[in-house]
Amino acid sequence: MISTIRVLSAFVLLTSLPATSVFAQEAWFWQNPRPHGNHLRAVHTIDVNVIVAVGDRGTIMRSSDGGSSWTTQSSGTTVNLQGVAFTDLNTGVAVGDGGTVLRTTDGGAAWTSLPSGISVPLYGVAFVNATTGTIVGDGAATLRTTDGGRTWTHQFTGAANTLYSVSFTSATLGTIVGSKGTVYRTTNGGSNWSRRLTLTENRLFGSSFPDSITGIVVGELGTILRTTNGGIDWVTLPSGTFNRLNAASFSDAKTGTIVGETGLVLRTSDGGSTWAPQAIGTTSALTGISFRGASVGTIAGIYGQVYRTTDGGSTWVLRTPGPRTPLYGADFANPLSGIVVGYRGAILRTTNGGTTWLPEVIGTTGDLRAVSFIDPNKATAVGWANAVLRTTDGGSTWINQSFSPSEKRFFAFSAVAFNPKNPQLGLFVGKMDTAISSTKLETRSMIYRTTNGGQNWDRVGLYFDPWPQRWLHSASIVDSSLSIAVGELGAMLVSTDIGQNWSPIQSGTLNPLYGISFGSRSAGLAVGGSGTILRTSDAGATWIRQQSGTTQALRGVKLFDASKGVAVGDSLTILWTFDGGVTWTSQHSGTDITLHAIASWESMKGAIVGDGGVILSTTPVLTGVHRDQEEGSSTPRNFALSQNYPNPFSAEGGSAPGGNPYTAIRYHLTVPNASGPLEALAKAGISAVNWVDLRVFDVLGRHVTTLVSGLRSAGVHAVQWDGTNERGERMPSGVYFYRLIVGSSQITRKMILMN
Repeated sequence: MISTIRVLSAFVLLTSLPATSVFAQEAWFWQNPRPHGNHLRAVHTIDVNVIVAVGDRGTIMRSSDGGSSWTTQSSGTTVNLQGVAFTDLNTGVAVGDGGTVLRTTDGGAAWTSLPSGISVPLYGVAFVNATTGTIVGDGAATLRTTDGGRTWTHQFTGAANTLYSVSFTSATLGTIVGSKGTVYRTTNGGSNWSRRLTLTENRLFGSSFPDSITGIVVGELGTILRTTNGGIDWVTLPSGTFNRLNAASFSDAKTGTIVGETGLVLRTSDGGSTWAPQAIGTTSALTGISFRGASVGTIAGIYGQVYRTTDGGSTWVLRTPGPRTPLYGADFANPLSGIVVGYRGAILRTTNGGTTWLPEVIGTTGDLRAVSFIDPNKATAVGWANAVLRTTDGGSTWINQSFSPSEKRFFAFSAVAFNPKNPQLGLFVGKMDTAISSTKLETRSMIYRTTNGGQNWDRVGLYFDPWPQRWLHSASIVDSSLSIAVGELGAMLVSTDIGQNWSPIQSGTLNPLYGISFGSRSAGLAVGGSGTILRTSDAGATWIRQQSGTTQALRGVKLFDASKGVAVGDSLTILWTFDGGVTWTSQHSGTDITLHAIASWESMKGAIVGDGGVILSTTPVLTGVHRDQEEGSSTPRNFALSQNYPNPFSAEGGSAPGGNPYTAIRYHLTVPNASGPLEALAKAGISAVNWVDLRVFDVLGRHVTTLVSGLRSAGVHAVQWDGTNERGERMPSGVYFYRLIVGSSQITRKMILMN
């Protein structure tokens, strides 16, 4: 199975922007984790092979081979999805924020939005059969369907508590759990619900009834409740934890598994009397669990994690690859070679533009916060716990230059930078904490300087009174003389002599400043807490606060030149500017993933890193080749996909350059080897054919339409797209991607539709 390319929607088409600015803006592709790092909130194991998981930003992903490969499906929404249930392989319902209800009857190839009549978040969904189901959510929302989800009837269940989960054991027996220890039971398939008394006020998030009388309910502060008489009475069981427990699944009255915060997995084989913790290799929250029979089960979690068991929960295997430790810093020497650093000494390296990221073992456990290349072989990384590391072979091995540990002094370094014109000159900045008593620390700003490319570092004296007592978070070496560092409480220091001497300047804010970048000597940006963006046009002499349109903390910024720049921060926030920081286009997702830093290798090309191992890049992870056919050759020697023409185009004809109502896509097919499915055709004398699949996707990776699907002969082909989807509906203006698959190879290109 070939997974759909997953794209983070960082392209926002605004008619108020000049066309040249719009066309320059880039989309961001998930390089790590795979297939994406969006939080997953619920999972349904439909059978031993088919799994469906849903989550933030309208994420729906499906596997038909037990999790070995995944396709991301078009949900048609960007709201967070909280629950999913399937009655068979084809028919399913997903629910989420804003009263969202989605339904599919073709296994998720298409999802249709259904009116729920409410706008509150919906958290849980369950079906007793193909037609009868229940949805629950905020404000005691309880909706029931008897026609497979086409229409929903509101039910009254009681006080306006939040209801988090609903489950059915049989066609008649069901359970709803929610806030303030709420438990409801039905014995008639959901026609009526009655509240059951529990001895807790804690929120309850999940339940599992393996039979008509035995049930387990879980919730916050490690709450586990058990009934053995169909929910009439509930007994509190010891869990051994105060972590939030999110979901439970039992295969029989004795054997079950619970998942929760900090990667917690608890398993019982005695009906819940005792629980054994299981280590599955994560400290991130686990949000959902679903078993199909006694053996096959699935766990979903934060940062796109899916784990699978085939032995009843004795062991779990991660089925969505990629490291998920927080990543704090990144740099690229060129489009192919890059390094990212992060939590507890994590270093990941790529030599193929991010198609693969390989971990390096360096032996340090302090968080690494920043990395900077001097040339393709040499780089320096810095971080907490006095960490200073240097590589001279592109990141394969690292020289430990860390400061010696001390009982009274602790160094934390936040950023490292080298002079773009003279890489022998570099700086790293941070703080030094000194214990002056058993209960008091003194913090001092720290700046270190190198004049030999990082071989040696010397502390810079900050000779002004009072000594700055602020943590420095970032620094920019603007040119051969000017350098600026920023930090806590709006701290800003400037040097005009290659970092030898520093003076404080006024930033105009008391918010922490986390990032600074210059696109020219005069044009610079600084970003920080509460959406702070500061702009200078006079080499840092004065700073003007700009409206960012967000209150999220901004952690990193890159100004590519005097006009184009990008800032990143909390809640997967990405902001673009095309006028030097005066105005900003916001890409706010509402997902609680923090982005920490951005690195680039040329204008508008780069990568962003963040929590959960997130690596977003302007370079998609692709397979296949892309070469032009040789001039004069009637049959191409190489498989290729040409840029569409015209680009951009208008489906209405006239608003885009050229006024074309369609765009043409040309592709080149070689003579394939006659093997496998083509062997029979070859024996019939039809050898020069290829199985071709050419599809269009939107910027979120959702399938829009299929242009070609079938056998095509070797040669040069062309197909037109008129800007409509499979149902003939006109698509909105924006960036789209067209992907050509021939055999095991694929190529993807970008095009722009303007209506």
